[in-house]
Amino acid sequence: MHQRVFAVFTRGAAKLAANTVILSLREGYIALIPFFVMAALVTLVTHWLNYEDLGARYAFLSTFNVLVWTLFPLTTLLSFSYYLAKNLKLNSIAVPILVLTCFTLATGYIYVLDDGSIGINNRAGVFYTIVMPIFCCSTMRAILRARWLRIMPVGNISLFLVKHLNLMFPYILVVLATFMLFPMVDSMLGSALSQLNELQSQWSGNEKLTMQLLSAHVLWLFGIHGDHAYQIMAAPQMSDYMLSFAMDGQSYLNAFVLLGGSGCIWGLLIACLMQGRGTHEASIARLGSPLALFNLSEILVYALPLVLNPYFVVPFILVPLVNALLSNLMIGQGWLPLVAGADIPWFTPVFMSGYLATGSITGVLWQALLIALSTLIYLPFVKANREHNVSGRQLDMLVKRVSAGRQLERQAETHFAKRDSEKFAEQKRLTEVIETLKEGALCLYYQPKICKRSKRILGFEALLRHKQSDGTIISPWFIEVLDRFQMMDVVDSFVIDQLELDLQQFHRYQLAPKISFNISPRNLIYRRYKRVIRAFSKFPEQVEVEILESSYVDDFSRTQEIVAKLRSEGIRCAVDDFGTGYSCLSLLSKLNVDTIKFDRSLLPTDENDPAIILYQSLTQLCHKLGFEVVAEGIETDFHANFITPLPVKQLQGYYFDRPLTLEQEYLSLPSRVQRLLCQSNRIYLPPKVKKPLYERLLSLQFSVGLLNYVNKQVQQ
Repeated sequence: MHQRVFAVFTRGAAKLAANTVILSLREGYIALIPFFVMAALVTLVTHWLNYEDLGARYAFLSTFNVLVWTLFPLTTLLSFSYYLAKNLKLNSIAVPILVLTCFTLATGYIYVLDDGSIGINNRAGVFYTIVMPIFCCSTMRAILRARWLRIMPVGNISLFLVKHLNLMFPYILVVLATFMLFPMVDSMLGSALSQLNELQSQWSGNEKLTMQLLSAHVLWLFGIHGDHAYQIMAAPQMSDYMLSFAMDGQSYLNAFVLLGGSGCIWGLLIACLMQGRGTHEASIARLGSPLALFNLSEILVYALPLVLNPYFVVPFILVPLVNALLSNLMIGQGWLPLVAGADIPWFTPVFMSGYLATGSITGVLWQALLIALSTLIYLPFVKANREHNVSGRQLDMLVKRVSAGRQLERQAETHFAKRDSEKFAEQKRLTEVIETLKEGALCLYYQPKICKRSKRILGFEALLRHKQSDGTIISPWFIEVLDRFQMMDVVDSFVIDQLELDLQQFHRYQLAPKISFNISPRNLIYRRYKRVIRAFSKFPEQVEVEILESSYVDDFSRTQEIVAKLRSEGIRCAVDDFGTGYSCLSLLSKLNVDTIKFDRSLLPTDENDPAIILYQSLTQLCHKLGFEVVAEGIETDFHANFITPLPVKQLQGYYFDRPLTLEQEYLSLPSRVQRLLCQSNRIYLPPKVKKPLYERLLSLQFSVGLLNYVNKQVQQ
């Protein structure tokens, strides 16, 4: 039962991580990590060295600290707005400016004094740093779908200019909507906050402590700097109070609750380090440990991340509450004596704070015990996050899947300036390609390659596909256009990165399929071969690069050199689409590749087609020259029967299976079968294996032992 619940939770967490708003928030906060660390260090230096009391000479440090935290809402707003606009296919400069305008005016963050000068109310911006970008970007996107609001069609003028002219009416409508709705929202939130502060003023010290812990940590999980935001929003008596054992609340938090920063970061940090060297979690933990020494948790919160991460909601809130409860019990029983009037600043390193609070080694030992307990609480959640959540390279690929159109758009403006009016039709075609990519996402599909004799899967070909905004999957018709404009680098980069990530996913389930892929000949020969080596040399003899025969025709010696380098690194090479216009028989004896792939256009259509003789002769010739032959385009019984007597090792086509994504291949299987796939090669299914399940299992590349067993069961 618990496995089923966890499986549902995992699927929900994966969907949440891939949500555009969540993805944009994560990108925005990651981009702000340098600012967060700088702000925390400025505060640390200002408070630790107490420069504000050393005279006017050092007053600038205190002023700088105030200004940094005053700018905090603006920096968060701009970063989130930029990445949300980019991922929603909106203008990533014009839209953040619009969000900033609406935010500063509608929330009262910037206001005009009686003497005409400008003032800033940083309390007014805390609630809206996330809400305002979502509202403005969503409203802008909805309005832009109304084509009748466009004042300038695509024509002979710059695409860049047309795009910005067409933002005028949407700008006006978004501003009007903001000024109509947000005053009412602000009034309701203000009333609710006032009533809450009045209610809290009657609470005991322990109740105020609990409210502070819950509020600050929930704000952290939404990306808002919880401690700072709570100090701004809460009434003074809710952040400056005494507990029942005559210790002020903040010193108690610093000494016995927030060990390493909000969420008891030292427990999380140790749990991350236990995941093993080279993991995303361990790398972030090592990076954040120096700052955690002074209770600065920003790096782990924003880079791990904890922000909007469903795997860390429970431990991040639970650990501080457990620490507070246990420490309260220890003090109440007299087992943890306190130094009267002890004042523990927030930046005091762990263990030192325990000693200062108790005046003995008892406080140090108690802190060590709390950190050990918090590590045990965090450990299963960190492990689940590492195994199932989107992080590290996976997060990069989520971003890259939807960013190809934006990158190409920036390149297109440069090309447009170089085109004259006679080539306007080609430019318009490029514009169509860019708009297509901006409205969808790139993805990789995998089509099996079947052994002619055993009918087992020998490998896959990775095929580029485009997922449109309505969910429809189409072939990449735009490749020819991008290649003509020499703009294939963005697409090739995606294919390499996504395939590398998918191979790692296969490896996680102890699978090692052989996969081939295509790349632009120009990019492979002159630019991207080193990237291919870095990505796939760690998968020896598992990856095959498919090269067009035209590459040899255009630059034979250079292509020979690159193929030799790839093969020396354990990366196989194949000639793709053999027989499509460039085929030269004299070249066959000089090729240094492993495989020849016969294009589907060479296949005969029936038993009377003269192409039968040509196909038979070519396959015999390639086989005698030592090449492994792959037949593409097998779609009918005639094709399958025709190929049977020929010296062809691998078959590929819709006759056997359609291309599927890695997620479709694996996640569509029942959980019981998923568990079987994760085990060793000694896998056995129940004796009664139905054919539909067999056909679904064939769409995966997994252990030879399992495939042989399934084959026998189906034949029986």
